[in-house]
Amino acid sequence: MSEYNINQQWTLLERAKRSPDGKRAMPALDVMDKIGVDSFLKDVPFFPANQGLKHQITRTTSRPSSTIRNMYSGVKKTSTATQVIHEPVCLFEQRSEVDEAHIDTLQNGDEARAMIDKPHAAGILDDFVYEMFRGVRSSGEEHIDGFLGRLNTLSYPGHTTTTVPYVWDNGGSTTLSSLYIVEYGPQAVHGLYPGAGAVRGGGSFGINIINKGKERLDDPTDSTKKYYGYVTQFCFYFGLAVWNDWKIARIANISIDETSAYALNDNLVIKALNHGKFNKAATRIYANPYLTTQIDIRAKDKGNTIWDTSEVFGKEISQIQGIPLRKLDESILSANETAVA
Repeated sequence: MSEYNINQQWTLLERAKRSPDGKRAMPALDVMDKIGVDSFLKDVPFFPANQGLKHQITRTTSRPSSTIRNMYSGVKKTSTATQVIHEPVCLFEQRSEVDEAHIDTLQNGDEARAMIDKPHAAGILDDFVYEMFRGVRSSGEEHIDGFLGRLNTLSYPGHTTTTVPYVWDNGGSTTLSSLYIVEYGPQAVHGLYPGAGAVRGGGSFGINIINKGKERLDDPTDSTKKYYGYVTQFCFYFGLAVWNDWKIARIANISIDETSAYALNDNLVIKALNHGKFNKAATRIYANPYLTTQIDIRAKDKGNTIWDTSEVFGKEISQIQGIPLRKLDESILSANETAVA
């Protein structure tokens, strides 16, 4: 999660670093972006929550059995059992405060303010992707359960536990990571935003970026001292809805060392795809740089038909059995997970 200018006041020295002549602000290159966030954002569809700040999912937990009926004999009444799940919508918010003197004494003050504000929006998107994988409801009602929280116990065909969603065991015990398989769609997996339409679409990727104008601000070193500054508010509402537990899977306990006996096992990827109910056209696979390195190394083997690549609009995309593989930053998909049992 990115921070800029941590624990320090804006100084003339900092201003000098961003200006060639003291009158105009120079563009600043943001090098704090997280690997794969932009690709992830393009994958996830969003739909409005059907109950404001929460989304109700009703799904079946059984199917009635048929009767092979004899002539002139009756059939018993049948019924279906259902389960109701509520998925919450939470709010990410940031606030930018810039001293009016800093902006008003520059020839390109508006441009300088935009450059200062831009990392706030990028940071929200980084945090959003982090929460999609690693958020936990136990932190409070305003939090969501990410994929890791939903896929935290070993369970797969052939194991002692065989309830969905499936978490497959790659066998490692130290320096571990995981590979995730997710299918997106209106009745598979998707993001959520509040039902009120005005909340969504106020800016880039649904972030509402609101110019609050000038406000009186507290001096952080002395609350009795005041100054005026330009304020920008950044709001991003989101939730995660998993309609069908057959549409997500995790391969856990993978050693990040490509030379280890517990490096990624190809066979588990095939098993996870075949034992789930994945529509490959709407499915994505996520891994961190350590695991995508293992996959790329294996892809060098010309006889390996599991891994391949394709080009989409001139960009080469790694694939596993025709499913796009997305590389995500290890700050999102950890390279030091605790073994899943």
